[in-house]
Amino acid sequence: MSSESEMRRPEVSAGMAAARDRGVRLGRPPAPVPPSAVRAAELRGEGLSLAAVAERLNAEQVPTPSGKGKWAKSSVSYVLTRYDAAQESA
Repeated sequence: MSSESEMRRPEVSAGMAAARDRGVRLGRPPAPVPPSAVRAAELRGEGLSLAAVAERLNAEQVPTPSGKGKWAKSSVSYVLTRYDAAQESA
């Protein structure tokens, strides 16, 4: 199944496919890993669960990546995944 853009502009789709084949990363560049990721990794390294890390980050008033809201297990997991990927690529 072709997307609507492929049906209208096949030359654009072909050019994007060629770029991907050359290893070009398309789309928005990834956001930098937030500084809070280091603290989250330290806490996780101490053996705390994701929920416990979130509670501790909230207690320490560490800002979330967006600077809004509170830490949750899912946001800790997301930050740690990005942190680990950045460490592997460095």
